[in-house]
Parts: sequence; C-alpha cells; structure tokens
Amino acid sequence: MKLTILSAAKKYLNRVIVQYRQFVENRQIKALLRRAAYPNRNTPAAKWFVAIRRIPLRWAAVLIGLPISSVMAAYAISGQDPARTKHAAQIVVEALPPITITEPPQSNSYWHDEVVRHGDNLTLVLKRLGVSEREIQNVLKESPINKKMLQLQPSQTFGVRVDKDGSLTDIQFFNDDDNGEKHLIALKKIADTWTADVGELDADTLPTFKAVVVKTSARGALAQANVPVEIRESLSEMFKDKLDLNTLKSGDTIRLLYNSLYYRGQELATDDILGVEISQGNQLYQAYYFEEDNDGNGQYYDAKGSPLRKGFDIQPVSNARISSSFGTRYHPILHTIRMHTGIDYAAPSGTPIHAPSDGVIAEMGAKGGYGYAVVIRHNTNMETLYGHMSAFGDFSPGSRVKAGDIIGYVGSTGRSTGPHLHYEVRINGQPVNPTSVALPSKKLSKTELAEFKQEQGRLNGILASVRNLHTTIAQLD
Repeated sequence: MKLTILSAAKKYLNRVIVQYRQFVENRQIKALLRRAAYPNRNTPAAKWFVAIRRIPLRWAAVLIGLPISSVMAAYAISGQDPARTKHAAQIVVEALPPITITEPPQSNSYWHDEVVRHGDNLTLVLKRLGVSEREIQNVLKESPINKKMLQLQPSQTFGVRVDKDGSLTDIQFFNDDDNGEKHLIALKKIADTWTADVGELDADTLPTFKAVVVKTSARGALAQANVPVEIRESLSEMFKDKLDLNTLKSGDTIRLLYNSLYYRGQELATDDILGVEISQGNQLYQAYYFEEDNDGNGQYYDAKGSPLRKGFDIQPVSNARISSSFGTRYHPILHTIRMHTGIDYAAPSGTPIHAPSDGVIAEMGAKGGYGYAVVIRHNTNMETLYGHMSAFGDFSPGSRVKAGDIIGYVGSTGRSTGPHLHYEVRINGQPVNPTSVALPSKKLSKTELAEFKQEQGRLNGILASVRNLHTTIAQLD
C-alpha cells in the first residue's frame, strides 16, 4: 500500500511541474499581463510575476511537494497496516431488568348540560338526561345538601357527568338564593355514596375566544357558537350608543374574548368581556375592558381610550366604595364557589339611595333574601335592583323617577351581614356587571391611558390573529 501511495505522489508531482512550466512560459499570458494588467513593471503584481518566473524549477518542485511529503510522513507515523492488527473478540451478556410500559388511565367520562325549564325540578331534569329512577332516588336520599338548595331556576344550566358505562358520577349547578348570590352545588359519587365536594383546585378561570360570522342574525349566530346568554346581553348593551347588533347582516363578523369559570372541566359561569371587534361592512367597531386597580370594577373604552358609552348620570350611593365586585370567586374560608350577581356599596345605615337614571318603579317591597328592595325599569331591556334597604322613598310601584331621586335608604334587611346596598343590573333578565353599563363613565388620566394602551395592544394581538377568517371558530387558551 505504501508503494502505491508513493507512485501516485510521484506522478502527481511530475504533472504539477509540467503545468508550472507551461504557465510561466505561456506567451499569451505574458503578453496579456504586460499590456493590460501590469503595464508598469514596478508594481507589486508585476514584481510578483517576475519572481515566480525566476524560481528555479527544482525549487518550485520542492515547494509544491512539501504538502505531499507531509501527508506521506503522517501516513508513515500512523503505525501498522490496519489489516494486520489483531483484535480480541469477546461476547458480553448482561441481564437487564424487564421494561414495563404503563399507559395512563383513560378518562372516558363526559359532561351533559341541560337548560332548566319552567316547572322543572331535580327529578325531571335528571330523567331528561337519561338517569335511571333508582339513581335519582339515591341522589335525593343520600345528598348531604339541604333539599331547598337543590331547587332549580328556569334558564339556568344544569350539568351531569357520566362515566364510560353511562353511570352518573357528578352533578353540579348554581343555586340562586334570591339574595344576589349564587352558590355552586357540587355532588360527587365516591364509592357508591353521594357527597358534597367543592375544592379550589378544581376551579379554573380561562379566557374564551369566539369568532362568529353572521348568517341570518347576530343573536342567532352567537347562540349557535355557544356564546352564553349573559355575554350576548352584555355585548348588546355595551355597543348600544354605537351600534345595534340587530342591524348586522350576512358576512359581518364578531370577535370577542371573555373569561369563563370552569369547574372539573365544565364551563359554569362567565366573567367580563375583555375585548371585542365587530366588523359591519367596511366599518370596524372595537371595545376593550380596562380596570385601574384590578378590582373587577372596570369599564369599556374604544380604540382611542374614550368611554364606549355615556353610562348612567350618577351612582346610587354618593362617595361610597364598592366593597364587593361582580363575578364568581372561591371562598377560602367557607370552601364554596359563589357567583355575585351585582356589586355592593359599603355605607352606613340610613344613607340615601338615588336612582342613577330615569325609569319606572317596577317593584317595591320585601323580596326574599334581598330584604326590602326596589326594582327600576329603565327601558324595555334594562332594569336595576337595590337590595337590603332599611326604608323606601316617597314612591310606589308604577311611579316614574328621575336620575337623582331618593328611592330608599341603606340598611341590612334580608340575608345580610351588615349595612350595605346591593346594586344589580339585568339585561333581559340576565345579570351583568353594573360598572360596565350602569355607572357614570370614567375618563382615563394620562397614566391610565398609557396602561390602557398596553392592555389594548395585548388584546389586539389575540383578536387580529383571526381577523381575516370567514368561519365561526372557538378557542380556549
């Protein structure tokens, strides 16, 4: 093998020497360089060319051969011919522990939702969901929850979960105690026994995104996309001063982002709408939710940071702070999930309560857990409720009131732990956040506007990702 390499190297060296001689003696190259590239013999390039020509052929061969000789030397030092090297072969057998692949258990359970109808009770709803008579009796007999708490209200969502065999394993719904609060009723079947179980770790708030394309009507398209009724009503009220949703036509789009409360995988309730884009023809309407102190008492603003709507003229209790905001939260002491359907104003007993806007007294008197309460109807869609009053103003049902009129006084009647006003807003019967639609609009300061722009940019990034889609989609983050 060594002789073969030496022979090849010798042939290669001879070929290089011949090509070198042809190069330096080529007349065309010499004439070209002399006429065009190197007219001045004193230039470095010309001197370099002359120097090359003056190198003796034997020294040129030495210079060219140096790399080749290095390769040959490296080969010579490398040792013996690999073909002659002897290796000792050995078979090694090692016992390994057996490999066990365990697949995680598959959860084949799933939720069924049913909307409660007028006249429904727990038995009727469970029968409609296909639960056997025996299982229904077990639920009613073994449930640790008071029978009154199992009463249902029309239009509420009632959820059950069944396993892969079709057996009932979970029941959950919100019970309305007619007090401005709803409590989560959660029953779980453990070892054939029904128990009440509400845990914080089972609850999660997630943003829900919906992009809806109108085909016949906006309300119909939103309903088909499973947008909850309270979100639909809030959306309509938000844009009331800008746009009537009923005027949207086929091809118009609605993109909205809102928070949802999930418990054990089932969507139980919704919170505020965070951002909205409505495309009507060539016109784009935008709205963004912004709160100053992350206290749940924000309002809606347009793309420029201006209030989306005028709001009511005054707030019900002057200079009072909001002690409890609208929405759903886990109670760490009572270990329950509660939905607060309004906002509470902390104020001393006897503080005047004002009508925030013009309207008609629809109800006035004792109202269950609300105690002494007043309901004002402001238009065909909106009504406001004022609970736990100590006394009423000089009005009666059917009376017209103007913004600023005293309709009652703060108290602690009904199921109440202390003097306060429970203020509730309902759009077509659905509770919505009063701070977003039924309080005086708040103008943003320069600092607040800068913070709003940051939040607006974040929401725009989400909404813009599907701005050009022409189909209805839903995405949970």
